[in-house]
Amino acid sequence: MNDPLSRLMAVKAHYEKYIYPDFPRLSSVRGCDAYALNLEALWAYFNGERLNPRAGKILLAGCGSFSPYPTAVANPQSRITALDLSRANLNRARQHTGLHLYFNVDFLEGDLLKATDRFGEKIFHFIDCYGVIHHIPEAASAWRTLHALLKPGAFARIMVYSRCARRSIQSVRRAMKLLDIQSVWEIRALYCRAKAGSRFRECVDFAPEAAFAAGLADLFLHPYAKTYTVNELLDMLDQAHLEPLRFIHSGALPEASAEISRLRELELDDDLTTNFILFVGRREDAPLRSDWQSVKSGGETVISLNPVIQRFLPVFPVIPLQPAPRLGFENPAIDFSGKRLLSRFKKPLPVVQIDARQQAAVDRYRQALFLIETRR
Repeated sequence: MNDPLSRLMAVKAHYEKYIYPDFPRLSSVRGCDAYALNLEALWAYFNGERLNPRAGKILLAGCGSFSPYPTAVANPQSRITALDLSRANLNRARQHTGLHLYFNVDFLEGDLLKATDRFGEKIFHFIDCYGVIHHIPEAASAWRTLHALLKPGAFARIMVYSRCARRSIQSVRRAMKLLDIQSVWEIRALYCRAKAGSRFRECVDFAPEAAFAAGLADLFLHPYAKTYTVNELLDMLDQAHLEPLRFIHSGALPEASAEISRLRELELDDDLTTNFILFVGRREDAPLRSDWQSVKSGGETVISLNPVIQRFLPVFPVIPLQPAPRLGFENPAIDFSGKRLLSRFKKPLPVVQIDARQQAAVDRYRQALFLIETRR
């Protein structure tokens, strides 16, 4: 199984057998928890511009069985393309979105590496490629494809496996292969016989996805799963003319260069416990981003409410609302006074008009992406 077509077919067969993630069809997300997938907010964050949501184009590159639904919650007016190798994944994803009455998603079966043949180039404002590239043997081609699909100023959200964080899991995967373990029930039987404190037991106990069959299969039976060091990840990005814009895994520093230094130190100490989650952009767009940073520092900007937060802001937040963390840190809660403050930004408000007494709270909500900043 060394030729590309055979490997592609093996990955496809895996996901036809094991729908991933295998959530119940009526599983739902809180609307407010989709705030960090909103294209308007993300476009403003990286480019400082308002983007008409009806003009927005989003690609879910390897969508799996669930992500089209929360992406549609976050972007009900934008056109979303959900691309996946597995027809079973796509069928389940279609059910999730349809049952929650979202119909702005196009579901397409296909290979990311052939996406430019299908869509053309410079098509999408936002590509979500979460947990996909580490399952593609021709990873360099995948990175180049992402670059080709991005419009000027566009960005992609990526998650790839960390070699340090996945070391134990990869060791167990190799052992499974040597033992010719080929089914979830065999894995569960091994678990029942494994000694407490063994590497295998710890892998299963500390992996949330191991609670369901498809998760166990994805951990230990997937036909291809590559891991990366931070330097390998950066090299791959550089070869594709992409660059990291912001890391958003747990504990990540907001400045990309500072986070890269932190990750390298953690790898040297063998103490990195998270996979890499980050936004990347086209390297040739760096001057645009630099210009936006200069505008921000000059104070000639306006602040407005993230459209998702605005849609799901409670009228009377008796119990403080705290959206789930999506950017690497715990979010501030939205209590009654916070709701009153955020409501001021339903229409854009110039930064210079913000009361100094409220500045600290505004900065917290802006850091969390509940508030978005754009050019005046």
